[in-house]
Amino acid sequence: MTSTQQVPVLIVGGGLVGLSAALFLEYHGVPFVLVEKRTGGSVLPRSRGVHTRTVELFRQLGIENRVQRAAATAMKAGRFGGASRGATLVAAEQLELANFMKSLAHPAPSPSSFCFLPQVQLEPLLTDVARERGGDLRFGVELSDFETTDHGVIATVRDQTGAISTIQADYLIAADGAGSPIRRALGITAWELPPTHHYLNIFVRTDLTEVLHGRTFSQCEIANDTVRGLVLMKNNTDEWSFHLEYDAARTDLADYPTHRCVELVRAAIGVPGIAVEVLAKTAWDTGVFVADEYRRDRIFLVGDAAHRHAPWGGYGANTGIADAHNLIWKLAAVLSGTASPALLDSYQPERRPRAIVAAEQARLGTDFATRYGIETPDNAADLARQIGTDTVMTRYRYTSAAVLGGNADTSHVDQLTGQVGTRVPHLWIDEPPQISTLDLNGPGFALLVAGTSAAWRDAVGEAQWDTGIDITVHALPVDEWSARTGLPEGGALLVRPDGIVAGRSDEVLCASTLTAALRRIVGGASSEARPLDDVAAAGA
Repeated sequence: MTSTQQVPVLIVGGGLVGLSAALFLEYHGVPFVLVEKRTGGSVLPRSRGVHTRTVELFRQLGIENRVQRAAATAMKAGRFGGASRGATLVAAEQLELANFMKSLAHPAPSPSSFCFLPQVQLEPLLTDVARERGGDLRFGVELSDFETTDHGVIATVRDQTGAISTIQADYLIAADGAGSPIRRALGITAWELPPTHHYLNIFVRTDLTEVLHGRTFSQCEIANDTVRGLVLMKNNTDEWSFHLEYDAARTDLADYPTHRCVELVRAAIGVPGIAVEVLAKTAWDTGVFVADEYRRDRIFLVGDAAHRHAPWGGYGANTGIADAHNLIWKLAAVLSGTASPALLDSYQPERRPRAIVAAEQARLGTDFATRYGIETPDNAADLARQIGTDTVMTRYRYTSAAVLGGNADTSHVDQLTGQVGTRVPHLWIDEPPQISTLDLNGPGFALLVAGTSAAWRDAVGEAQWDTGIDITVHALPVDEWSARTGLPEGGALLVRPDGIVAGRSDEVLCASTLTAALRRIVGGASSEARPLDDVAAAGA
C-alpha cells in the first residue's frame, strides 16, 4: 500500500540548482519536497566558480558570508586564475592574459564578489542550510513515474528499500540534469549543436607541489603524443581534475579502467612514477542543448535539464541557479493568490534567451587561446563576438510581460542605471549596519525612491490593500541615487522580489496608477505593457 502526500512544489534533482531552488522556496515560505536518486552530493568538482551575480542571490538568502567562508578554505595554496600551456605540466608555461583580464575589468558595482568553491564543496553546504531551515530533502529517493492533471502533478517515487509513495504537487520543478528523464518523457525538443570534443573527467589525488614549484593556474592545456586535454585546479596542491580527450566513436568510459586513467594522468603531468589516486571519473562532451520549452503545463525545467553546453566561462550552474531564482518568486506569488498563473508564462521568455547567450559564449571558448582572449591568426572573428562574464551574468535586460515597458531593443546594457528589466543598481546606504540597495527587495516588491517617500507611502498603502502584494518603500539619498539612476527627486524604481526593475517612474504616482502597474506585472499582461509613467499618463 502506498502513502500519499500533498505539497505545493516537488523538486526532482538535488544538485546545485535543485538545492538552490529549495532554498529560494524556503525563503518565500513555500513548502516543498526534494527527491534525489543519489544518496549524496557530487563526487566530482564539476562547477568551480561562483559568479558575482550568484553570490548576490546567496546574499539574498542570508548565506553569502557562509559561502565566502567556505571558499576561503577551498584552496590549500596559491590563488585561482591564470592559464598555462605545454606538452606536460612539467613543461607548461604561463600565458599572457592581458586581453582576458581587460574583459573582466569594470564590472557592474555589487555588494558581492566572485568566489572559488567547487561543486563538491558547495553542494553539502547548500544541503546543510536547507535542512537547518526545515527543508524536506530526500536523498536516495527516485522519481519513477509522473502524470499531470488540471490541478497539478501526481508523482510516484521509490526509495532504496523499494518502498513506493505518491506525491501530489501543484507544480513540479525538473532539476534532474542534462539527461533529464522528465524532459525526455515530455518529448520536449531543443536547439542543439553537435559536440566539438569528448572528454574523460578524471578527478585525482596527486601532490603536484614539487612539479609546479609555485606556479598556479585555473586551466592548463596539455598536448603530447600520449594525451591531449586540460588540467583544472581543485585545491592547488593535491586534488586536480584531468579532462582528457578521447574518441567517442571508438571508445567509451568502460574502456578506461583505473590503471589506464592513472597512466594517462601521469603522461599529462610528465612524471612517469608519480603517485596518482583516481577519486572519480565520468565522460562528457561539448554539445549544446537548449530546450525549446521551459514549461509544459505545471512542470518547469531548470538548470541542465533546460540547457547544457561546455563549461567554458563557468555559465552552467550559475545560469541554472539564476533560472531557479527567477522562477521561484513567481511560483510563490501564484501559490499565495497574489498573482495570476499567467505570470508563470514569463519564465521562458526571460530565462531561455540567457541560456542561448551563455551557450554561444561557451561555444566561442572551444579554442583554448580564444577562451583566454589570446589573439591568433585564425580567431579574430570569434574574439570579436565575445562578451564579458559580467555582461552575460549581470548586465542583461529582460523583455517580458513581467516588466513594464519590456520591449527593449537590447538584451544587455553598458551600465545598470535602473533600466526596466535590469538588475537594480547597487548603492551602499550608510545606515547601521551598512546595506546595499540590493538588500532592500524580497521576498516582496520594493519601491526605491529618490529622496522623500512620504507621498509614495500613501499610494503604496492603498495599492497593497487593493492587490494583496507586499511592497516596502525605501527613501534613498537623493544625490547619490539620482546620480546612479538618473531619477529626479521623488522618482522611483519598482523592484521585483528577484531584484529586477519592474517599473520606473520619474514622478510620484497615485495609488490607482501603482495598483494598475502591479496588476499588469503579476497578471501576465501582453508584452506591449507600457512604462509606469505611460500607465499614469493613460489614466490606467
